Amino acid sequence: MRFLIRWQLGLLLTVAAGLALLFGLTDYAGLARRVFTPAAGPYFGAYRDLLAVALTPARYQGLRWGLLGLAGAAAGLWRVLRPAPAPARRAAWAGAGRAWGRALVRPWRRLGAGQRALAGALLAIVAGVRLYYAACYPLSLDELASYDFYVLPGAAVTASYYPFPNNHLLANLLVGLVHELGPGASPALALRLLPTLAGLLSLPLAYALVLRAGRFGVATLGLGLYWLSPLGVYYAVAGRGYAWAQLAALAGLLAALELLRPGGRRATRQLAWAVFGVSGVAGLYAVPTHLYVLLGLGAGLLLGFARAPARRRRLLLAHLAVATLGIGAVAGVLYVPVGVVSGWPALLANRYVARHAWPEFSAGIGPWLLGTAAELLGQRGLSALAYGGVLALAPVALRWGRLPAAARRLGWLLLAQAALWLPVVLAQRVYPPARTLLPVLLAFFLLVGLVGQALWNCGLPAGLGSALRPAVRRAGATSLLALVLAAYGGYRLHREQAIIGQQARQQKALRQAYEWLRHQPLRRIWVGPRAYALLWQHYALAAGQPALPLVVPDDVPATQLPGPVGEVQVVLPGPQLPGPPRPVRYANALLRIVPASPAQPPGRE
Repeated sequence: MRFLIRWQLGLLLTVAAGLALLFGLTDYAGLARRVFTPAAGPYFGAYRDLLAVALTPARYQGLRWGLLGLAGAAAGLWRVLRPAPAPARRAAWAGAGRAWGRALVRPWRRLGAGQRALAGALLAIVAGVRLYYAACYPLSLDELASYDFYVLPGAAVTASYYPFPNNHLLANLLVGLVHELGPGASPALALRLLPTLAGLLSLPLAYALVLRAGRFGVATLGLGLYWLSPLGVYYAVAGRGYAWAQLAALAGLLAALELLRPGGRRATRQLAWAVFGVSGVAGLYAVPTHLYVLLGLGAGLLLGFARAPARRRRLLLAHLAVATLGIGAVAGVLYVPVGVVSGWPALLANRYVARHAWPEFSAGIGPWLLGTAAELLGQRGLSALAYGGVLALAPVALRWGRLPAAARRLGWLLLAQAALWLPVVLAQRVYPPARTLLPVLLAFFLLVGLVGQALWNCGLPAGLGSALRPAVRRAGATSLLALVLAAYGGYRLHREQAIIGQQARQQKALRQAYEWLRHQPLRRIWVGPRAYALLWQHYALAAGQPALPLVVPDDVPATQLPGPVGEVQVVLPGPQLPGPPRPVRYANALLRIVPASPAQPPGRE
């Protein structure tokens, strides 16, 4: 217990001291100038009322002194709780690290030649697909807006300015680090470099983790299906918080499995608690909805610890309570600058997970569940049916599927992860975006692997397979896995190519229109689709060029009309505008630009 408390104090000290240094080096006037008058342009649009910030000189001074005081208190308590002598502590931790390393390498050595070939091919294909997505998938509006309005203004703004729930704090701070270390880096490189590299490095570790707890079929089928899902591929490389949240979820799962394993060295358990704490804090700082992951892991640990003998049970539950409080405290400190500068309502009033009235929620929850399942799994209706079927079969497979004890422990953790989020969502009365449920998708596919392994265990020996040699059965199972993954990955990723191509063509057309507009003497440019205005503003910021005089109709009073001279209107392809025909000044496959007319004001979104 002493180690865990000291570890949490160390995390608290690191976070508080780091934030104190950041804001100590940032003067009030400079920060106020950037948060009171942000160069947001058309980004916030109709949500400009959210631009109000709570920053005052007194609040800012309180933030600085509060962080310094907290760092000092954490340092004092950290010194009071003296650890074991340094040489013994280092030796124990080194032994624990080596033990984890051997435990992750050992399952690879047990694979047959065909299994190694399939595992290697899977990892290579997944790495290639991720690199392709990182290089060729056009930057999304969320990525561009994060870069322009949260990264470029500097780390102090990134860590505190939260007028709209697009500031994924951890991800944007890391993007800012790449931007500062490589001033010539393109936005795409700054946004996607670190998540892509971290994700690639995690592939063999994640495979070894599942391989250690389950078997070859579980690891290959479960992880393969997840890794070849378009949503999982994209958010593993995108410059958003979801990439880091996925890595935190995997690290938390690794730690939870180690904590549930009977026996084990004390130093190994300490290392597991340390990883659990860091992953929880990092996940919450990456995306607040990482709370769903922590609830699932916490429920799994709670149930697992409850089965231990009385004395050990009390000790394990006390450790879990301390770890939970520590994660909450450290994550809370990380979000304190948001509360001081932007105000707590800015963080809590997240429209993506806004609470709905019960009549509206009860009428919409069914369609939302069907749509979310389709977005995650690819087929409307069938996806929801498959999800429900796997959740129903998983407990049966874990109890009577003749699975190893380690696989059962993994399965119960995954089942909590895949099932617990739904009652939480129902209690909250919210509709979280599908991307926040990527850890649930991973848990679902791994449960598919465990159910498949249980069916294989129970069905094959009773049939024709009992007469076959083990090597033949193993080769047949490997070939079947390869066919399933090739069919699923080929189908899902092939369908995605049309979307990638369409987005690339759209951005090429918008770039061409931007170049034309940049060379025209225009007083105002009325842009109906806000996305076009955001991209054109990004092009100007990225190139250091003067911003275009863009106006989104929704952002101005209805009484404000276009002037008769020097103003144009962006028109989407379609029927001719009402009134007299207007000459087309520029056109491509995506849009037309015509003179604006005071008599026919642009329509609103």
